[in-house]
Amino acid sequence: MNAKKSELVSNYLQYLPANLQEQEFVGQFLLAFEKILSGLADLPNDDKIITGDSVNPPGLEEIIDRLYLYFNPQETPETFLSWLAGWVALSLRDDWSVEVKRAFIQQIVKLYRWRGTKQGLTAVLKLYLINAGFGDKVEVFDQFDDFPNYFQVQLTLNDRDPEKYWRQAKIAKAIIDQEKPAHTYYALKILVPTMEITQRSQFVYPFKLFDNPQTQELILEVAITPNNASQISTLAKQLIVQIQGNSTAITPYAPTTSTDNQAFYVKLKIAYQQFLDNLTGFNIKLSNRTDNLFTGTLKVKLYFNLNQVLSSNTLLEQPLNLLPVLKICQQDNAKKIVEGNTILQSSGMQITKYIWTSPYNFTLFDSPATQKLQLEVIVEISQPATVTVDLSNKIAVRLQDDFSDFYLLTPETIIENNRIRIKRQLDYQQFLQTLDGLQVTVKNLNNVRVTGKVSVQVTMNINQHPVTYQIVNQSFDLAAVATANVLQICRRNDSGTIIGGNTILGTQSSQI
Repeated sequence: MNAKKSELVSNYLQYLPANLQEQEFVGQFLLAFEKILSGLADLPNDDKIITGDSVNPPGLEEIIDRLYLYFNPQETPETFLSWLAGWVALSLRDDWSVEVKRAFIQQIVKLYRWRGTKQGLTAVLKLYLINAGFGDKVEVFDQFDDFPNYFQVQLTLNDRDPEKYWRQAKIAKAIIDQEKPAHTYYALKILVPTMEITQRSQFVYPFKLFDNPQTQELILEVAITPNNASQISTLAKQLIVQIQGNSTAITPYAPTTSTDNQAFYVKLKIAYQQFLDNLTGFNIKLSNRTDNLFTGTLKVKLYFNLNQVLSSNTLLEQPLNLLPVLKICQQDNAKKIVEGNTILQSSGMQITKYIWTSPYNFTLFDSPATQKLQLEVIVEISQPATVTVDLSNKIAVRLQDDFSDFYLLTPETIIENNRIRIKRQLDYQQFLQTLDGLQVTVKNLNNVRVTGKVSVQVTMNINQHPVTYQIVNQSFDLAAVATANVLQICRRNDSGTIIGGNTILGTQSSQI
């Protein structure tokens, strides 16, 4: 067989009996099998991974020889990553890049031994940040004496793009939620490159929400207004009002009573622990001790301090129609009372038992475990009369506290004409951390004077209904800031004191 002829027949021909090796048709026929099983040397393929788009794919033998590549996270095709992640009990997020997915598959097994530990959480977050191109600066703080199950995570990103910031924050929170012990809770602080302006025209107003829960006094006030005003002076003798918890009795029970020219009032102080003992609510029962029908109105109000100012909310209001309960007793031959509840005596009447109304039920605040405080800051600009988009963008509104900073980004910022609104939600643990450290800041970076009004509203559930209170309402007058002074990089002397400029390059943080 000459060389030219050998190129037209399969190498498999040499494995056939001698009489078949002389048949050219058989050699050409076997070429199809050789291409599929072994591949043809004159059709090279340099791809490590064979896909449907590969040109001149090798034979099955070579593909099988390359099978180990599919088990290598750095070599396997992207479509195989989810399959390979299943081998190491890993769920891949859709918003992870391919590089991050490959890195997690490759390293997650050795990290499982640290799951639930500070070391493990730090390692997993670093693994993500490094492979996502955001550096490796991760710090976890867990030494908080007053909060034994609380920790803080601080990340430093090298990009301040808002879209990337919130995407990375969402991914970081998901990683922490998966890696942390179930009984713990945390705060996430993310540092980003930015500039801190040290000289500016600004208005700062500190405020607080509730008093400390351990000292906060809740007052329940029951007001009974009769339809017949002449009954007011005798209501204290005619009606019995009882306030109690649905779960636990209030002890000691020491209500106070009073009257004015409109109603009869019963007030009772509720301690914070008594509120916690009765998260299912409270109830009021009434008893009419007269022999006449009583008609009027019942109103129940809750009083509490917001920003050190007494606030109130009406929990219940409805008409009353109380039947008389006095009924002369009858006795049998053994002097045993068999009917009635009132004994006539020479000194007056003695009521032996009260007949109570059905309880009027209500709740106070939601349970601390589920209560959310919605804070909204509203800035209305009155001067200049025409508010442009550029002017609004140079008015910075921040809601700050002692444990997080919103210098760079504040969630849910809405700009509408001359009004700027920001919103923030606090859960119970965040509320405990902000008892005395909240403040609203309005900063002017325009070269014109800006005046207006800033208000802060808080919305919470009371008696299972959302209620909104305004706790700050202040005017502001911000001087113009010369354009040349808005951004001047600071200079420091040998001791580190700023001696010129108003802007520091560095990092700032925003807590999630």
